[in-house]
Amino acid sequence: MTLGCSKNLVDSEVLLTQLRGNDIQTTNQDSNTESNVVIINTCGFIDNAKQESIDTILQYAKAKEQGQIEKLYVTGCLSQRYRDDLEKEIPGVDAFFGTLELPQLLKKFNADYKHQLLGERITSTSRHYAYLKISEGCDRPCSFCAIPIMRGGHLSRPINDLILEAKNLVKNGTKEILIIAQDSTYYGIDIYKKRKLAELLDRLSDIEGLEWLRLHYAFPTGFPMDVLDVMAQKDIFVIT
Repeated sequence: MTLGCSKNLVDSEVLLTQLRGNDIQTTNQDSNTESNVVIINTCGFIDNAKQESIDTILQYAKAKEQGQIEKLYVTGCLSQRYRDDLEKEIPGVDAFFGTLELPQLLKKFNADYKHQLLGERITSTSRHYAYLKISEGCDRPCSFCAIPIMRGGHLSRPINDLILEAKNLVKNGTKEILIIAQDSTYYGIDIYKKRKLAELLDRLSDIEGLEWLRLHYAFPTGFPMDVLDVMAQKDIFVIT
């Protein structure tokens, strides 16, 4: 079960892909199944989201107590930020995992992280669109935001990996890709030593069969203006 933002959704899709790649039968957010193990991917950003995550954990902890499920695992931002408190307050959860602990979570299923699945993802959105997370974390020390605490520092994904993933999405029917990150305008600085968002968008726009690109989470400070040149040259971008 996935709570929170689109970045959490992508994380859940990666988890789903890895589990199925290990021949483990899974469903995504289907309350009508008779699953014996539940994984909750939580949000810990704002109060309402925290409460929703806690309520959901308590709901399934009660289901476990009543024998309706066998195991309950919790991952995501709330788990990363408040793990110690959650372990004390909700002992019915079998294990809590942070946002970057996918391999450890997989071990609970005797599953290995399969690097050969890099670029492949089972999507849970409508078939015509999918999210593409280009980086993780954030380096900005905004006083109102806890993202660096929950997601760590900014870490860009290599361009070639993103192109491979986008091509696989398109091959499976995706027509529109939504670019997401904690701060998409910072993309590339850590691994390429310069902002590379324009180059990434340019290469994505050339993928055959892809019809629309949307750019999200564009922090205005330091916005790479060459992105606008790419957008002006290509008719694939959707501005909202």
